[in-house]
Amino acid sequence: MSSPPLFLLINPWITDFAAYDLWARPIGLLVLASLLRDGGCGVRLIDCLDRRDPFTNSHPEILPGRDKKFGAGKYPRMRLAKPGPYSDFPRYFYRHGIHPESFRRKLLEIEKPDLIWITSIMTYWYPGVFEAVRIAREIFPGTPVWLGGIYARLCPGHAERQSGADRIITEEISGLPKMICEATGFPVRNASAWGDFKAWPFPALDLVKPGLDYAPVLTGMGCPYRCPFCASAKLQPNRARFGAERIFNEIARDHYDLGISDFAFYDDALLLDAEYTLRPVLEKIAKEGPAIRFHTPNALHVRALSRDWCDLLHAAGFKTIRLGLETTVDGKSREWGGKVNTEMYLEAVENLFEAGFSGDDIGVYLLCGLPGQTPKEVAESIGIVRQSGVRPHIAEYSPIPGTPMWDKAAAISPFDIRTEPLYHNNTFYACRRPDFTYDEMVCLKKMAQERI
Repeated sequence: MSSPPLFLLINPWITDFAAYDLWARPIGLLVLASLLRDGGCGVRLIDCLDRRDPFTNSHPEILPGRDKKFGAGKYPRMRLAKPGPYSDFPRYFYRHGIHPESFRRKLLEIEKPDLIWITSIMTYWYPGVFEAVRIAREIFPGTPVWLGGIYARLCPGHAERQSGADRIITEEISGLPKMICEATGFPVRNASAWGDFKAWPFPALDLVKPGLDYAPVLTGMGCPYRCPFCASAKLQPNRARFGAERIFNEIARDHYDLGISDFAFYDDALLLDAEYTLRPVLEKIAKEGPAIRFHTPNALHVRALSRDWCDLLHAAGFKTIRLGLETTVDGKSREWGGKVNTEMYLEAVENLFEAGFSGDDIGVYLLCGLPGQTPKEVAESIGIVRQSGVRPHIAEYSPIPGTPMWDKAAAISPFDIRTEPLYHNNTFYACRRPDFTYDEMVCLKKMAQERI
């Protein structure tokens, strides 16, 4: 092929018992779109998680979503029959996002692409991914379909056997230009930029329309910690950060050119090694503007929250603070990576309060249901967090393939988590056991949700 190819990028549905849009954008897909465009390719995007789709929101089969403050909100959803592994589970199951007929209509409005590229996130959301593959094939028979993203990388064998995609993308991004050339005959003109994190263009947020209420910001990749329950090190083993000028310019572009005022940081370790990258950006914003709001759904490392950092976060416009405490049991904390202890946590909360944050601004993630953990330990952690004046948020354990804790999870789970990714769902809680039952998990979640 000598002429530039057209790529259709698809962000598929979420299929789950519940889903909430906490500033979720397919940032990897949007960076891919920018790299393809800069490389001379044509790009179209369909976002199956669009909360503003008119056809969907007027359809009688759809349970409407709702908007919340700062751009977050609930997705429109459609009730589905539960997949077999969930048949006895006492919750309704939904497809979250646009109506399938709206998806078909959007596909029919696009000229025939040369390649369809679908992303994926949670391993247990694969039914929505498979449906997107099937419908895309129905509309564009003969067009190659590539499947990438987190599910594809963590469960490549399952995806190869069952997704219906022609190719499962597990390669590093630096190798993608060669694959594109082999598939389309077109050599992208920016091949060297793909493998150089600092040369990446801004995410193609202009493709997300309508309803561009918020923007993702990624200041760096990777995390220096190797927690046994987390896949960050497997998915991104190397650590890299953008420079301060690049970070500021992206935020300024999104605010002044696209009208965005709410920004969510997607970093796994936002405040670590950030003295010469993020700090100058926030100092400039605190001093000169623009007046914008920042949110940290991925949680901040507690050990980084010195008083001067907390003062800067408040001055720069941070509104949603989430902390990764995980547990207040010292032995478990050391076993799970040694990132934080209770003394560190209490000092960080005091620093946040003294900087001007309120208890309503701060939420604390506590892990629940891990192998070797007891309900008593979780209840103790909930009590300490509540006594500190902020809200605990239970993060139910999801067993993730390839993590150090995976084999322990597979050994204790009464379900076949090795072959069925639906059992990875944290709501389903596949690692239930006699000393930590599903009912105890539900009780702990209710305890955490009680108002302070």
